[in-house]
Amino acid sequence: MLKDIILKRRSVRKYKDKEVDREVLENLLMYASMGPSNGNSHPVEFVVVDDKEKIQKLSEMNSFATMYLAGAPAIVIVIANTEICKTWVEESAIAASYLQLLCEEEGLSTCWINVVEGKTQDKTDYKEYFKNEFGIKEPYRAACLIPIGYKRMGTKDHEEFDISSKVHYNEF
Repeated sequence: MLKDIILKRRSVRKYKDKEVDREVLENLLMYASMGPSNGNSHPVEFVVVDDKEKIQKLSEMNSFATMYLAGAPAIVIVIANTEICKTWVEESAIAASYLQLLCEEEGLSTCWINVVEGKTQDKTDYKEYFKNEFGIKEPYRAACLIPIGYKRMGTKDHEEFDISSKVHYNEF
């Protein structure tokens, strides 16, 4: 059940040294692509990084946010065609969220790293970095990184909580 998957899904940063099957991953990416889309435009695409050298390069992108990526067996760069629709960031976030829940259902763990705006450790703009390192050129933009693997350490499930202080009816 989806509620159970949501309770289990946690950000994982330590993975077993075990490959993620490409066929399984492509199947998950197909379902992740089925989220709502402005005018059914579906601007989101994926770059799967499973080459160890490229993963190492991504881990060196930022000092803290990406250093753990070196241990991930696969990283999905969620990208979108910015000319297709103006909601490319939101649609990328939807696809990434779907992907994370689908991975959890499949026994895989994930995390999420925002790369819409910012600079690398050596002050290179993210747009330039992804163009130079992965060939992602305009009108495409990287939105986030999703490392995927089998978690090495246990994580505590989320707990249900009282939402009443965060829900407002008819006015804020």
